Amino acid sequence: MFVLGLTGGTGAGKSAAAGIFRDLGAYIIDADEISRGILNIGSQAYSETVSRFGKGVLEPDGGIDRKALGGIVFSNPEELVALNQITHKYIFRDMRERLKTDAARKGLTVLDVPLLFSADFDIHYDRSAAVIADTEVRLRRITKRDGIDRALALSRINAQLSNEELRRRADYIIENNTDDIGDLRRKVKSLYERLIKYI
Repeated sequence: MFVLGLTGGTGAGKSAAAGIFRDLGAYIIDADEISRGILNIGSQAYSETVSRFGKGVLEPDGGIDRKALGGIVFSNPEELVALNQITHKYIFRDMRERLKTDAARKGLTVLDVPLLFSADFDIHYDRSAAVIADTEVRLRRITKRDGIDRALALSRINAQLSNEELRRRADYIIENNTDDIGDLRRKVKSLYERLIKYI
């Protein structure tokens, strides 16, 4: 088994890159997907989140309103830390369990993790890759995708590691400044072919 830690800021195209890795045959462990599941009504993380942030982060049906919660945590670093302290332990526990499966043992496994380089991420990976894009490109993508204004989109970008920091920390960089999915596919395939040589 060879484990790649894949990261990238919001709007950079990390999820698209992960999807291409999946198409090429990699086993994907998606932290965002897991985070959505652990916040289901009735879960421990759900209870802790509502207790910490109040009922103002709930949809009418009682589910977590992710846009409302995001508005709180991305505009206040202390609140983001608080949310991460609640959710990370559950997300990382699930990821460790998935790493024990047969699918993970067979070949290339990609950990799709926005906060790969956070201090509390202690899951082993063999190499890391970061998907990056220019700020203006990311702003355009985020405002279109999430239906939010530039100010909120920029606060989300600023709450994450800069491209410069990602360049410094990651073993591989995937630049994704165009909307040509074929260009991204070529870059991901090239990296995939390099990595499977280690298996």
